[in-house]
Amino acid sequence: MKEGFDRKKFHIDHKYFLQPREFGDLTLLQIGERFCNAGSGFPEHEQICTEITYVYDGVALNTINGVTARMKANELNFTFPPQKHCISAPPDSTMRYFYIGFQLKESHPLYGELKKIEEQNGQVYLSDPFRTSTFFLNAITNNAADDALSAFVLKTSIDQILANFLRAYRGERKIGLSSVGNAEVVLFNMLSYLDENFLSFRNLSELSEKLGYCASYLSHLFHAAMRCSPTAYCLEKKLQYSLSLLGEENKSVTETAEILQYDTIHSFSKAFKSRFGVSPAAYKKDGST
Repeated sequence: MKEGFDRKKFHIDHKYFLQPREFGDLTLLQIGERFCNAGSGFPEHEQICTEITYVYDGVALNTINGVTARMKANELNFTFPPQKHCISAPPDSTMRYFYIGFQLKESHPLYGELKKIEEQNGQVYLSDPFRTSTFFLNAITNNAADDALSAFVLKTSIDQILANFLRAYRGERKIGLSSVGNAEVVLFNMLSYLDENFLSFRNLSELSEKLGYCASYLSHLFHAAMRCSPTAYCLEKKLQYSLSLLGEENKSVTETAEILQYDTIHSFSKAFKSRFGVSPAAYKKDGST
């Protein structure tokens, strides 16, 4: 289902091409996120501004000037005029991504480095070691508000996205606590990773690979401190998040199950009822547990 790409789960899209949002040395032209069904996406278009795309979950087929690359979760792409750009989910996978379109004035401290990347006229794909999805979410959330503090957070979040992109481009590694052998630091890094990736977390092997410690050590350390396993910790975060999705965000039970990455509505409903004592449908109807 390539032509049209009209099957999407949800699409939050804020365009400011006619009335750009000005933040001094930065101009915001577009910001949003899209959760795509398998085989759907955004059709080819010519870039009219610089854009950073971030795959939050799933797999993306990202095409620039007719050349397609396969992007996985936590990867960034950089496009700019006059490149032609298209992004979609493959036939066998859903995909959620964030994007931001912008322009910088020469006075912006990152203008020169980003301009050099554009002048190379290549295709840029980077793995993100800095949990940049947090700043995309902050930017999208604060973009919807109309007050000075939200505008400040929006600009700060965009600058952080640009800085993280450049750090990744330079090959810098994750910045954080790094005292080797310090159990509290290892636990801090575990919690940071799980808090960011609780929707997609699968098993201890994933955590072991990311942090460079054996799975048994991480399991023992986490359980001793948190009195639960990393899997149980992520499950609790998912179920707590489901309350917000069903309530404040008014998502349907089906949409919520998909966002939380349950294989079926039944498995989500079973986990929800086991935790809260009512079905998600009943919670949504009554508005409380």
